[in-house]
Amino acid sequence: MKQKVVLSILFFCACGLFADINPDALRHYNEGVNYYNKNNFDLAIVEFTSAIEIFPEYTEAYVERGNCYDNKSDVIKALEDYLKAGEYDKRYLLFARGYECASDTVAEYEEAISVLSQCIEQKINPFVAYCMRGNSYGAIDDFDNAYEDYTAAIRISPNLFQPYFSRGGINILLGNFHQAMTDFEMSMRLYPDFVMAAFFLEVLYEMLGDGSKFLL
Repeated sequence: MKQKVVLSILFFCACGLFADINPDALRHYNEGVNYYNKNNFDLAIVEFTSAIEIFPEYTEAYVERGNCYDNKSDVIKALEDYLKAGEYDKRYLLFARGYECASDTVAEYEEAISVLSQCIEQKINPFVAYCMRGNSYGAIDDFDNAYEDYTAAIRISPNLFQPYFSRGGINILLGNFHQAMTDFEMSMRLYPDFVMAAFFLEVLYEMLGDGSKFLL
């Protein structure tokens, strides 16, 4: 009986939270998520920004906009959004700390791994947490764990380009050149304008297409 009462309270609280979100803000948020999942980060940012303008306490919109900025390699704006989300949901302050530590400007990779591991356990923005922890593992030459983290990120969001590209780089370092090509090709298929993936693909095609000793 006690368990049923607790579940009922949680259900009505959840309904109350969703009821507080302006329908127009929710519509813009959903459009933003749709664009984000198609790797169209500029349009996603426009939609998440519109959602925030209508409903300034929209935690998830700040998080998702931060994720868009992260995919555009704009660490400063991404961190600003994660910190803003943390004003409304304190869990994201932990995530922001891990994200900042994993950035090249701070480069406290061991701390980043520790904090982001907590975020992954608590399911706080897990896709980006895996990507950033993978980056941190890669920065300390722990390529096997980096590979595993990028693969975990792909399992969460297989339509996003970033972890394929990052795993491609790790595959090069591990000597898995054909697997690297597959990852870069997938990254380009999902995000055709990504110049870096095209560059690495060209290098690998030249290296593996001429009877090189690196051919596997």
